[in-house]
Amino acid sequence: MARHVNPTKHIGLWPATALVVGPMLGVGIFIGPPQVAASVGSESAFLLLWIAGGITAMCGALSVAELGARLPLSGGHYVYLRRAYGNGVGFAVGWLQVLAVFPGSIGTVALALGTYQLPVLFGESIREPIVLAGWSIPSTFVIATIVVILLTAINHLGLIFSSRVQLVLTTVPIVTLFVAAIVVIASGQSAPDTGAGHVATTAAGLAAGYLPVYFAYAGWDGAIYIGGEIRDSGRTLPRSLITGTTVVTTLYLVLCAGFLSVYSLAGLAQSGEAGSAVAGVLLGQAGVVGVTLLIAVAMLGSLNGIVLTGSRIAWAMARDGEFPKPGARLDARFGSPVVSLWAQAAWTIVLMAIGGVEDLIAYASAAMLATGSMTALAVFVLRRREPDLPRPYRTLGYPFTPAIFILSSVVVLAILGWRRDPSVLVTIGWVVLSLAVYQILARRRKSREQPG
Repeated sequence: MARHVNPTKHIGLWPATALVVGPMLGVGIFIGPPQVAASVGSESAFLLLWIAGGITAMCGALSVAELGARLPLSGGHYVYLRRAYGNGVGFAVGWLQVLAVFPGSIGTVALALGTYQLPVLFGESIREPIVLAGWSIPSTFVIATIVVILLTAINHLGLIFSSRVQLVLTTVPIVTLFVAAIVVIASGQSAPDTGAGHVATTAAGLAAGYLPVYFAYAGWDGAIYIGGEIRDSGRTLPRSLITGTTVVTTLYLVLCAGFLSVYSLAGLAQSGEAGSAVAGVLLGQAGVVGVTLLIAVAMLGSLNGIVLTGSRIAWAMARDGEFPKPGARLDARFGSPVVSLWAQAAWTIVLMAIGGVEDLIAYASAAMLATGSMTALAVFVLRRREPDLPRPYRTLGYPFTPAIFILSSVVVLAILGWRRDPSVLVTIGWVVLSLAVYQILARRRKSREQPG
């Protein structure tokens, strides 16, 4: 049986940090470097893009840290945007995250795990369709569905249990990849140079190369979604955001240095998936399997973190009357937002049935950018509107840090728009529809409140 209760503050610094690191550390750092290498003409430009991505992520983390410390509530961006821009914008952005950002992200990683990592670990036969009652069902969809259901069930068992799972799924790949990258750099081994030429560094190339970098760092805001469940959140939440972003940025730079120590820039551009390619050069097939297993564990950590944090949005909206009332229920035994969790899983499965990995990336990416930009802007709005309210943490480098993040996100959105990326139209469509629904609901509420 589920009931309406308030969540308890169980989470300390390291589990909260794992919720920042986990969603960031996915397959992006392995498929992104070859894409970046193909877009730039020098190793210095390659590394500068990854440094720029880390700086941008840190600017975002520093910005939301102030909001999270000021408003220590579960729900993340929805809570901050509702406070800064009003109920209508909060409603629209909340539904954008519930319908696009989180289920799209969960579906992308779950399908990618079944498509790319598991066939290496268990053989190509795992790709064969599954026939049930005469229906041929893609095995990747079945695997992804099982993974989503399993991780949702883990999160149903409560925040303490799921955060411990998150800590393990995050710590193991982080430590192992750090050590492996340092060993690779120290070994001095390299792949044979193909002798292929390379492109010159241009503004267009830098812009194209920055896209995979930006998305590889996505997830720096993970802890804000459980702000109401973090102990001493005014101090712990900012520290978790800053620590997690610093750890991932450092790891990414060490990994990129390791990739370049094995491959020339032209060779890296042709490597496909950098982690497995480097392992194959140094250790053969055994190395490929080992790195693929690490990537799979990291992806499970990313998925668990996204499932956990995403479920808090619908819960927070339901508490405010902006989502169906059952969404506000917490499990009587485990204290988890049970309705929100399983609704998120159901919608994710629907999206995975409709589209593949690339489709879901296109579905969610612009929505993520728009939400982050509006949240960073909310730091300016709330400082101006509520100057005297206590702020346990104030954004380091204000006003430059939120401005840098906003500018970076706008640039990426502009690039997506110029490329006619469908995620831009999807985002606009959901926002317009949500605002229209909000206006209809607001008029109905007003008419019911009027006497007579």
